[in-house]
Amino acid sequence: MTHRDRVMMAINHEEPDRVPIDLGSNGNLIVDDCHLKVRKMLGLTGEPQVYRKGSTTSFYDEQLLEAFDVDFRHVWLDSPDKPKAIVNEDGTVTDMWGVTWAYGGSHPAFYPLKGASDQEVLDYKAPMPTKWDTTATAERARFLRQETDFAVVGKSIIGPGGMFERVAYLRSIDDFFVDMMVNKDLAHYLINQIVDVEIAFWDMFLDAAGENVDMVQKVADLGTQTGLFISKELFREFIKPAEARVFEFIKKKAPNVKLWFHSCGAVSEIIDDFLDWEIDILNPIQPLATGMDSYELKKRFGDKVCFHGGIDLQRAMPGSVDDVKREVETRVKALAPGGGYILAPANHIQNDTPPENVITLYEYAKEYGTYPIAGTK
Repeated sequence: MTHRDRVMMAINHEEPDRVPIDLGSNGNLIVDDCHLKVRKMLGLTGEPQVYRKGSTTSFYDEQLLEAFDVDFRHVWLDSPDKPKAIVNEDGTVTDMWGVTWAYGGSHPAFYPLKGASDQEVLDYKAPMPTKWDTTATAERARFLRQETDFAVVGKSIIGPGGMFERVAYLRSIDDFFVDMMVNKDLAHYLINQIVDVEIAFWDMFLDAAGENVDMVQKVADLGTQTGLFISKELFREFIKPAEARVFEFIKKKAPNVKLWFHSCGAVSEIIDDFLDWEIDILNPIQPLATGMDSYELKKRFGDKVCFHGGIDLQRAMPGSVDDVKREVETRVKALAPGGGYILAPANHIQNDTPPENVITLYEYAKEYGTYPIAGTK
């Protein structure tokens, strides 16, 4: 069975030869130090590709994907016309939005609209692109589609996080949350500015690659470990309709692509809202977050959406090799019966994970994830 057929069967709620596996999607990389240790343990030589600077997860590593027999390959919006990130003398990085990222890329060090007046927010110029040269993006998508058998993924397009995070990166999370309560028009204005830019990016990407990608990824981290960042009411007032605009555009522009949505954390109470966007894949189903029990999610939503992710990074992956094997067995038994599951880490694999555990994850996933699934009816 080809990698692409395996993935598409799972998305369509059919049982392929084995559960598909992924590495390299949004929220699905390996933090740099751990990544390099895994490469060393596998005996890989040379340098992995750096596809983004100023991040804790810098590498897109074709050698590692091949070593693990990953079913996916990824395409991102690449262009010589795309504004370059500025590396500052102190090691921080300033992106095209004017957000400056702390060294290592984990959080902003400067929010350009934090404390800004209403007029200053209204005067902010979001980086609306002109028509960029997307030859490289088109060629990579064509190559992957026509000369490999991998499932081809269009990666999220507006930088770290998604629309929800991007507003917070510009305004600061404190000011943005206050805006949603007491300055609603301003919050809607800034959200819509970012949505307009995202749609413009997707327009260029899909012109270049839309006929050659199987799915596209969108991101918004709406959950914490124990609940939502904002109330359901605020989500439905501000975020849900804004994201719907983008999904509707993508589906109209490229009706054959599958829609993939990523949100970390405890989001079970708004999964029905995600399904209103007609998404096909939900990631990363963080298993230890409140309300995100894998068996319960499969029972409630398993016939409506394909789950992607699920492998616990908080306890299992930093533990023993046996812990990792038990984790694979738990997620496969819960989520894989009947198809509808793609196995992957529930976020970026962190530096507290021993490299042998990463290798075990991918080797054992292929062994244990073969259909019919052992220990299930």
